[in-house]
Amino acid sequence: MADLNNSSSDESTDASNSQFDSLKALYSSKYKIPIPEAPIYDNINKYDSVLNENLHKNNNSNKKTSKDAAVKSVPTRRFLPHQQPVECKRPVHRINSNRNVLAKMENIDGPLQLLFNCMQMKTKIKVLTRNARGIRGYIEAYVAAFDKHWNLALEDCTEVWTRKIKRKAPALGIAAKFKAIEEDTPKVIVKECNEKTETLERHVPQILLRGEQVAVIIKVN
Repeated sequence: MADLNNSSSDESTDASNSQFDSLKALYSSKYKIPIPEAPIYDNINKYDSVLNENLHKNNNSNKKTSKDAAVKSVPTRRFLPHQQPVECKRPVHRINSNRNVLAKMENIDGPLQLLFNCMQMKTKIKVLTRNARGIRGYIEAYVAAFDKHWNLALEDCTEVWTRKIKRKAPALGIAAKFKAIEEDTPKVIVKECNEKTETLERHVPQILLRGEQVAVIIKVN
């Protein structure tokens, strides 16, 4: 026992040495613990479990740091001087011109350009309108505005259309209710009348006609 106490300075009591003797270090009174704050465990199994938990935490933290580093260090393409982006100046006429169908029709050929000329020259046109089954009638008017979907704003319109004759008697009180409305609406004139259909005509100051109702447009000379 005396030999163990006196040989505390030997290499066998050095924990960093390959010849470390744990039994000799335990019985030595002069042996200094390298880390006095180190926790004390009751058995080896408890130490192993704590060691594995610490290793698992360190691995997760390393993975997170590697992911963060990968996100931060996004590779960027290195351009040569002749591959750098070049500033493009837009033409002046494109910047100042209005981007609408009327501005485009001045330099474009086709049906819309002819319609644009009719609007500019105040030429009357005849628009054949459609219904669910065929041609409903026609409208003779002047073009005030239009768009690429053939939606037309018309002025000084004369509308002629054909419909089936309704032989059912009106319900009581309907005529009295709609008297005020009929006074403001344009008057409808019956031009022709057959056994099943009748042709009607009316004059309207302005009409907005949807493009899906347009079948044919004819220039009236």
